[in-house]
Amino acid sequence: MKLYYRPGACSLAAHIVLAWVGLPYELEEANTRDPEFAKVNYLGTVPVLITPEMGALYQSSAILRYLSRLPEGLHLGPGNDPVLKAQCDYWLSFFNADVFRAFAPFFNPEKYTTDTSPEAKKAIKDAVPAHVAPLFKRMDIHLASRDYFLEDEMGIVDACAFVYCYWATKVLANGLADYPNVARHFAGMQQDPQVKAVMAVEGLSVTA
Repeated sequence: MKLYYRPGACSLAAHIVLAWVGLPYELEEANTRDPEFAKVNYLGTVPVLITPEMGALYQSSAILRYLSRLPEGLHLGPGNDPVLKAQCDYWLSFFNADVFRAFAPFFNPEKYTTDTSPEAKKAIKDAVPAHVAPLFKRMDIHLASRDYFLEDEMGIVDACAFVYCYWATKVLANGLADYPNVARHFAGMQQDPQVKAVMAVEGLSVTA
């Protein structure tokens, strides 16, 4: 398998899960603005996972579910329990739709206005924390009574959550301090050896 990624982007979740699964894989940092990358994904986004059976897979949720259906990754997904399957689908949708949509204007404010002035872009970025807050509150309430999002061990949903918690440490004025249960989950994830290794490969760090 081969993963096209960008450091700290949504592809970070797939990178973590690949490390957990333990199968051999290649990495290639994608220049999403390079016309050559359009031959891999004409939408110019990551992650893209090249698989032996199906060729290229796109979209983080689909890639994470694919990896959790491999024999080596079954322990990372919801298994055959219909309730856990529904919860897994809910959280992957929540992160990759709601939470991503709340954060996205911070990184690309120019896509959300026809006003190219610095003031307009700043106003868009300044509005992001208010949109993120209720979503992280939802996560914090859920984690109040558990260590991980689905079961009693880390899985694909936790890897997905990790990406947006990482973004929060860079975007929110207080980082995760307002969400103690989310902060606890994020700190625990950072202690995982494979997560540490992936962060090192991507050149990522978390400031206090």
